[in-house]
Amino acid sequence: MDMAARMAMNTDSMTPDAEQMLILQNWFSPAFPVGAFSYSGGLETAIARGDVYDRDSLAGWLRQTLLHGSIFMDAVFLRATMEGEDVNDLCLALCAGAERYQETTELGAAFGRVMRETQVIELPAGLAYPVAVGMAARVLALPREATVAAFLQGACMNQISVAVRAVPVGQMDGQACLVSLMPVIARAAATVMETEAETAGSFAPAADLCALEHETTEQRIYRT
Repeated sequence: MDMAARMAMNTDSMTPDAEQMLILQNWFSPAFPVGAFSYSGGLETAIARGDVYDRDSLAGWLRQTLLHGSIFMDAVFLRATMEGEDVNDLCLALCAGAERYQETTELGAAFGRVMRETQVIELPAGLAYPVAVGMAARVLALPREATVAAFLQGACMNQISVAVRAVPVGQMDGQACLVSLMPVIARAAATVMETEAETAGSFAPAADLCALEHETTEQRIYRT
């Protein structure tokens, strides 16, 4: 399928076709080669503090960040980028601390390299991760709602992977946690579609403080 054909496709559908589904599953898999597995987004601190210690506390952490925290904000910026808005500076400005900035720019750069090498999509330098994803998704004319939902689920999968290894939460409990969050992911995705980028903000102070505390932690496994 050539680029013109892709751009002519309807991007408003919730249901992607088979090729689009494969792209989304690939992009947001924890195994996608952007190095997302090495970042915890402050979760490592929450585990060390004893705030996240089992399946239920992990689900509570993710519920907050899905609906009010950094995962939600990133999804808003992704969707806005897919709609043609220039939100990269705002996305970077709202990073809660140096490590959060490092995480999103390094993931954005890695995602851009993968797109250049595998999809022949050239993305600008200096992009936040959700903006890079949004630009590539727009080029490929991926459905907005499906892309947002896949992004949210992928973020949860990465955090659950951290907890499985660091709490440790068993793999079965990790899957049960993800299943329990499906309605929350759907709710967050619906809210993302109705939220203007300039009004987006984080109201997950505990998660933000954990991310900031991680910057000065001496013993750590994850980069954020």
